Amino acid sequence: MTKLQEPLPKVPPFITPPVKPPRKKNVDVRGLLSIITMLVSMAALTLSMLGATRFVIDVFDDGLAGSLDGLLVKLVVLGFSFFFGWVGGLVSIRIFGNLVYPIVIQIYAWVCLFAVSVLYIKIIQKLYMQKYDTLHFWAYLLMLLGGLFVLICLHLMMEDHDLRPFAIPLLVISVLQLCAIIIRYVFEADPNGWKLFGDFTIFGVMISISALMLMHIGILSPLREWVNGLFATRENSNHHGNSEE
Repeated sequence: MTKLQEPLPKVPPFITPPVKPPRKKNVDVRGLLSIITMLVSMAALTLSMLGATRFVIDVFDDGLAGSLDGLLVKLVVLGFSFFFGWVGGLVSIRIFGNLVYPIVIQIYAWVCLFAVSVLYIKIIQKLYMQKYDTLHFWAYLLMLLGGLFVLICLHLMMEDHDLRPFAIPLLVISVLQLCAIIIRYVFEADPNGWKLFGDFTIFGVMISISALMLMHIGILSPLREWVNGLFATRENSNHHGNSEE
């Protein structure tokens, strides 16, 4: 009788590998942090801009009658809130690559320009009426410069952003102020000649800044390069990390 052959043992190529459980998808931590930093930055910037609006209204309603310490405290709080939101926005855009927040900042920049334009027109009205003292004059000038400073900071948050369209409304209002100066000091009776210094100072500052914005000669380039340099190392490391993945 022939001997039955024993089954051949299974060799490794024929062994069925065990079924691995499905791999869980990792949470997109970078995207989550991008959204969180954007929301935090939006909250801080919005609160600081609303607070600045209330501060400007108080100044026009003789809010400078209070103590100097109280005014400085308000300015410190508003400045800290804006700086906190500005840094958070840069982190969201430059480090975590948020693509939505630059669009929001663009809207904020136009809102800021509108607020500066309204403030400029209101100051022209005050200068024309000549019912202000030295303290209020310097407060008007500092508020205008503060509004333009906020606009420039928002401009620096966005890459390849053009300030030239923002200069056009300011130039138009500067021409309106020049018309108001001519009417006040040429056609009006008994104007206060000492107030002309205030008119020319505001006009000179605003027309100079508007012209520089319109010429686009790269005055803000060092500031932009400084901001880019703060995040250049981290951005490069993020790109390398993404390529390794």
